[in-house]
Amino acid sequence: YNQDTSSHLGVVPEEQQQNVPMIVIVKCGTEAEATDKKPGNRGKRDSQVILMNTMQKVYYGERMCDLEYQFCKAIVKLTGYHPSIFETCLMVDADTKVYPDSLARMIACMSRDPYIMGLCGETKIANKSDSWVTAIQVFEYYISHHMSKAFESIFGGVTCLPGCFCMYRIIAPKGDRYVPIFCSSDIVEMYCENVVDTLHKKNLLLLGEDRYLTTLMLRAFPKRKMMFVPQAVCKTVVPDTFSVLLSQRRRWINSTVHNLLELVLIRDLCGTFCFSMQFVVFMELVGTVVLPAAISFTIYLIIISFFVTPVPIIPLLLLAAILGLPAILIAFTTRKMVYVGWMCVYLLSLPIWNFVLPAYAYWHFDDFSWGQTRVVEGGEKKEDHGRREGEFDSTGITMRRFEEWARYERKLLAEERMSSSTVARNYPKVYYGH
Repeated sequence: YNQDTSSHLGVVPEEQQQNVPMIVIVKCGTEAEATDKKPGNRGKRDSQVILMNTMQKVYYGERMCDLEYQFCKAIVKLTGYHPSIFETCLMVDADTKVYPDSLARMIACMSRDPYIMGLCGETKIANKSDSWVTAIQVFEYYISHHMSKAFESIFGGVTCLPGCFCMYRIIAPKGDRYVPIFCSSDIVEMYCENVVDTLHKKNLLLLGEDRYLTTLMLRAFPKRKMMFVPQAVCKTVVPDTFSVLLSQRRRWINSTVHNLLELVLIRDLCGTFCFSMQFVVFMELVGTVVLPAAISFTIYLIIISFFVTPVPIIPLLLLAAILGLPAILIAFTTRKMVYVGWMCVYLLSLPIWNFVLPAYAYWHFDDFSWGQTRVVEGGEKKEDHGRREGEFDSTGITMRRFEEWARYERKLLAEERMSSSTVARNYPKVYYGH
């Protein structure tokens, strides 16, 4: 806390003040990037890769670069513990507000079941009343968590842990030892891939990195669990204009299709035949692809019911039952009647969710830009981090193990002290007198 009494933080009582260890990594790029608009900015995945690479080299005892060593050194200095002792990693976006008890609930789930390798909580909307665009997203966020993720959690295979609020297990207990999970060499090697030269890879690595990381972990550890914890809640700011929502959902829908294509080929997932996670993934894939056709037939059914006799009562009753089923979900989960109102708003916007957004996403399957969800000053809208020319020259990077870096630092410190003492001894003697 700022101890300055002129600041509002300075009035916090001393018994309530506490030190919060924090490490800030500022990516400034290489000398060759000095003239770029965003030097050092290589996308969100690059920030995760820094942590994953560091943890991998700590647990496997591999050689690391100076950045990774300084990262480890800062962790030891701030916390008093070696990086290898940390078991979990919480990922939160800068604009996400986490509820006070959410972290404790997530940690409790991890402690209770060592086979859980990742979990996420419920993400609510903080700016739900800003515009009609935010209003139509409230119930969509609600059912995506309490229907989709809750159902996938039954099989222990949540297919997407949102990058804005999720937790991964770095290492897991196995007998009398620990095994790497999040920092496993298989996961890190595939997630760090920088040769992104196909349509499929670009959709996986450049658009939906959080979903792809979940896919990699389910593929590498199919017997472990990805869970949804509804008691862990956070709030985030969602797009409030339709153009921004369009660019965001283009990324999400396209990355969903390509990640489901990866998951549907994994045969070791939980369950068998129609009662398997593989079948659930297949149905999600089919459902995502046919959304525009489904809503078109729904609108056609409603229109012809006004002009055709006899009226198709049974199809209309089935349609009403399907659209009204989420109301039962509300009764069993939140028990807040206000969500019935948000459900009505969502139902009115179904043509947007099931036709406009998917059709736009499919039409822009080859657009790999991040969109306008988070615009960085000086950045181009159509810019993506896969467009890199030339090859990276790693010969200028010194690699040492943690102990070797520590010895090297002590050697430099000793040489510096010896040099300073030598200079002091060689100072000319000055006599003061008459």
